[in-house]
Order: sequence, then C-alpha cells, then structure tokens
Amino acid sequence: MLHIEPGIPQAEWAVVVDGLVAAPAEWSIPALQAMASEKRVWDLHCVWGWTRLACEWEGVPAGRLIDAARPLSEGRYVVASSVGNAYASCLTLNRARRCLLAWRLDGADLTPEHGWPLRLVPPPTKWGYKGVKWVSRLTLIEEFTPGLWESLVGDPHGDIPQDVLDHVDASVRDPSGPTGEVDHE
Repeated sequence: MLHIEPGIPQAEWAVVVDGLVAAPAEWSIPALQAMASEKRVWDLHCVWGWTRLACEWEGVPAGRLIDAARPLSEGRYVVASSVGNAYASCLTLNRARRCLLAWRLDGADLTPEHGWPLRLVPPPTKWGYKGVKWVSRLTLIEEFTPGLWESLVGDPHGDIPQDVLDHVDASVRDPSGPTGEVDHE
C-alpha cells in the first residue's frame, strides 16, 4: 500500500469552518467529541484495489458544522484540509454535508496513523482518498479545486464505478476470505 501523507501531526488542534460562510466558526476537538455523536456503517474502498466492509465510524456529521457556519449561496464546494500539511480533498457542498467527522472506528478510537483525533470520512460511494486524515479545516469555495490525492490519481471527483460496487456486493454474498477485504484486481 502506498502512503505519501506527511508526518502524523503531534499537537492538538481545532476544526475551523470558513470561506464563503456568513459566520466562520471553530470547535476544539473536545468540544466536537462532547456533541451528540452518530454512527455510520460504511464500506471503505481503496482505489489501490481493496475494500474493508462494514466499518462502523463514529463522530459528528460534517453538515452540522457546515450549517452552523451558515454557507453563502456562492459556496458550492468544500475543501477539507489536514492540519499542518497539504493533504486535502474537495467535495460538493451536498456531499461534504454527508461526510462524517469521525474519531472512532469499530468501537475504538482511531489510531494516529489512521487520522486520530479526527478524520473526514466520505460517503461510501466515494473512493477512500476523498477522506482526509487529521482534518482541521472545512473551507467553502465557489469552484472545484482538486486536493492532494485527487491530483495524483486522475479522478478528482472520486466516484466509485457501479461495476466495482456490484463486485463488492457479489463478494459479500460469496466472501473471498476471512478478513472481509475484497481484492478488485
């Protein structure tokens, strides 16, 4: 597996929602974790050819924070950025609202290498690279701007083709192995 993210951030930070909003806002990680959390059971699909089925993510919907900042009508996209580096992803405003800002996976806190203390998890119809480890900023913008992985893999929108999703569904009915990971190659 290829990882090109910069080093894991060491300091704690806050999450900021800014850009084309009427009321820029900021929350500390403890403040986010004190909010009513929600769980999402979503598959994680990697463009490199593996899938992890039925991940139980826990956190707060990104839409809750975005809407609290009161998006302006020209804010049609959201750039989610990682603390301290260029790791970012761009989503439509509606897709960004569906994302989860997660701090737990399968009942345990995320590990630092998997995004602790906060990871943006995209809806399950998006490739995993649309997510952002160590997310610290949601910036509303007018025009699509590709992030790190979006520039590298050549598919900035990250929609998983239907035939890949169908293959995963078929594999669930006839699992390929005990790990729950499905090889698409």
